[in-house]
Amino acid sequence: MRRGTSYRSFARAFLWGFADMATECRDWLSTLWAASFKGVPFYFESDKEKGGRDNVVHVFPNRDQPFVEDLGEAPRLYSGLAYVHGDDADRWADTLKSALASRGAGTLVVPYFGPVTVHCQTFERHTQRDQMGYVAFEVEFVRAGAASALVSVPLLQNAGYVAAEKLAVLAGQLFPQTLVTFEQPDHVVAAAIDPLARGVAAIAVLRQSYPTEPAASAQVRQGVADILAALPAAISGAAPPAAAAVSAGGAVVALVRQFADALPASSAQRAMADLADAFADPLASTAARIGDPNRLTPESRNAAASTRVVRLAALTAYAEAVLRMTFRSRPEGVTARGVVAERFETELYDTTGAANAPLYLAIEQLRGSVIEWLTRTINDLAPIVMVESARIRPALDLAWVLYADPSRGDELVARNAVRNPLFVPHRIEALSR
Repeated sequence: MRRGTSYRSFARAFLWGFADMATECRDWLSTLWAASFKGVPFYFESDKEKGGRDNVVHVFPNRDQPFVEDLGEAPRLYSGLAYVHGDDADRWADTLKSALASRGAGTLVVPYFGPVTVHCQTFERHTQRDQMGYVAFEVEFVRAGAASALVSVPLLQNAGYVAAEKLAVLAGQLFPQTLVTFEQPDHVVAAAIDPLARGVAAIAVLRQSYPTEPAASAQVRQGVADILAALPAAISGAAPPAAAAVSAGGAVVALVRQFADALPASSAQRAMADLADAFADPLASTAARIGDPNRLTPESRNAAASTRVVRLAALTAYAEAVLRMTFRSRPEGVTARGVVAERFETELYDTTGAANAPLYLAIEQLRGSVIEWLTRTINDLAPIVMVESARIRPALDLAWVLYADPSRGDELVARNAVRNPLFVPHRIEALSR
């Protein structure tokens, strides 16, 4: 201490320093996440995370150094002591046990680090007689990994078609459950018919705008006429929605898919994207969408239900078109995957309420199947590289230099929009293989 400085002033400066440090400290309690699993809240007494590399150590006779084979990241494990408490601790414990024992992955919220998708491995309940109202669980989770096992690309493609068929059938079956037409005024019934009629009419217009096989085009034209003639009788206010309404919704979905199948994959993708965009959710921009659907007017409910049938039909056919496409490079596949994820994410966001739970799962399954197929397909595609040449070459010559295959000259011309194949620019894009 410097001579002449009093102990009182030194103590004051020392305490002020601690006060300044306290004002800069993090308020931990206000930044922690509330722990939960699959939406069921609980408290963590302590939690652990375990990870690492999955290494296999190979040892050999008369060799001092082993060979370590790295097989990738080891499964990430989350464990800890969770508990619930209070007068209704028994009820919360039963709810938590049901969530822990349920099938499939779920979201685990860790207080320090937030949400992570996991599968529950094991849980063990603990209670003590001197701690009434307190139920503890030793839990262990493993982080979710790939959506499917190591299967071939064709099998993943087939899984996507199966998921599309499931969504198409479900869209038609659930359609009448949301209609309110029995003994309703004509304008309320018309609200259920008009979107379906507009969707069918849009198919008639698209049929003339895209190259369609003649035989398939004639079938689609006849289907359009049949559905338009049957809609008023299938959806009327004379009786509650029944099998006729199911047939009407299913017929619209089948017609949309039939038309998309008659188009080339790229044309079908564009046509179905346009159709889905034209039938956006009419309630998406209103506060009523997140409220009680029973508070909506019957006219709004009917319009939303019919619009959704057309949009789901378009999204189903869109997914099937993507599954039929052939991608030449990784950027093309990555772009397609992003568009699929965005389109289906919007539809999932608009699918709310317990009544729509089966539909939500079907949409999620189709999205996951298509994305999984795209991901596996992308891994097998060639990346795009930039090629620089010292002089201007013909496309045939450059294709021979790059691939030893002159027939790929047209590919270089198309990818780089070359006007004259005899004069390819110095710098172009090309597939790496």
